[in-house]
Amino acid sequence: MRRWIAAGVAASAMAAALAAPAMAEAKPANPVDALKKQFVAGHGVKISEKTRTWIGREEYVGAVREGRIGFDAKGVAAVENTRTPVMTPALRKDLEKVGKTNEDTADAVDMLTERLYMIGSGNKLYVNGGLFSTLLPDDKTWVSVSGVPPYSAVAGDQLIDVFEPATLKTLLATAKRKGDQYRGTITFADLYKVSPMFRNQTLMKPKGKLSKVVVSWRITLDSNKLVKRVASSWTMPVTKKLSMSVSSETRYTDWGTDVAITAPDPSEVVDFKALTKKNYRPPTVDHNIVIVPPDDEGKVDQ
Repeated sequence: MRRWIAAGVAASAMAAALAAPAMAEAKPANPVDALKKQFVAGHGVKISEKTRTWIGREEYVGAVREGRIGFDAKGVAAVENTRTPVMTPALRKDLEKVGKTNEDTADAVDMLTERLYMIGSGNKLYVNGGLFSTLLPDDKTWVSVSGVPPYSAVAGDQLIDVFEPATLKTLLATAKRKGDQYRGTITFADLYKVSPMFRNQTLMKPKGKLSKVVVSWRITLDSNKLVKRVASSWTMPVTKKLSMSVSSETRYTDWGTDVAITAPDPSEVVDFKALTKKNYRPPTVDHNIVIVPPDDEGKVDQ
């Protein structure tokens, strides 16, 4: 009897020894595989982001984002986040002054200075705040835009979308690596080719000097080969004499956390097209006023 027990123990030990390498192999071999394993319905990740912007040497309007990303088997299924503009009191005062004295740019100033709440779910983007807050009927709190992917709710500041396996693979393939940190560069033209989110942001294919704008990026992984931080920066011309520079840092935490994101109640939503038919006039964006920071007298250097 003891021999049978001893044999059983020995067999179990051998099975465990043989299984150990297999279990080790089950761990994602690379960041792209690790990302794909996170694509489970009901699971997701939390994000926090800081963006700074400069026009020439003057710091301009930045932003802070906080939100959650929900996945399904294909990737990003839903997003909710809050985007809060960040600026100095002096800059806010100058922008508000411009908005009051120039009706053509008032709407654009609202978009720059007001907090936005966004939800992306299905093929709709829901927005509360900013310019839309002044246009909504009294019984509505959200504007919906149809035909846009859910990740549009978090797009706009950070140009590097690490939730796209093909994009992540392309970046890492040409990167310099030091431990868990990767760094590299990619042009607007190449990013447009590989990234659906970037194409959705830009709407038009970058051409000429714009296509050659270089995005410098740095990606840091955690112990599970999942992205925990992305930092990117880029500079593009605004006028012949001025350029705009943007620096974004995004952190990703609680991978695999339970995430349930629901669209707003339909009774609280008005469709963007219905809203624009009634009272919306597209904002006139005068780059000499809105993008270039005014001086103390409200004037803009050319």
